[in-house]
Amino acid sequence: MGARVMVAAAIAVVSWGCSSGGGGGGGGTSAAARPNGSRQQDVISESEITSRATDASNALQIVQKLRPQMLRSRGLVSPNDMTGEASMPKVYVDNVSYGTIESLANINAAQVKEIKFIKGPDATTTWGTGHMGGVILVTTKK
Repeated sequence: MGARVMVAAAIAVVSWGCSSGGGGGGGGTSAAARPNGSRQQDVISESEITSRATDASNALQIVQKLRPQMLRSRGLVSPNDMTGEASMPKVYVDNVSYGTIESLANINAAQVKEIKFIKGPDATTTWGTGHMGGVILVTTKK
């Protein structure tokens, strides 16, 4: 009788493990599988700016209105950073360093094609150290 219980328990554990999905996919829909027009959390497209941020006069107002989470600190990234500056996103315009989040106010909304948030590890890979808070990448109309 004890052997049957052990076998049944082993089958239940294996079945549960196989049906859990592995956890590797994050459980969400991939960007490629999203239907057209759905909102991406890390990208503000030109069409979204045109349709939803018509009253914004600069890039900072666009982000504040449509994706305020892009402006938040990413937490303490170093015990030596007492100001928290290293955890804040840096701003790049057309892949050129532009400044702090406040500098977004100097970019005319009519010139913005897209605003994208790049997470810290990817930003560090692309632009080097000092980007653990991520990057807000503004692409302008050319």
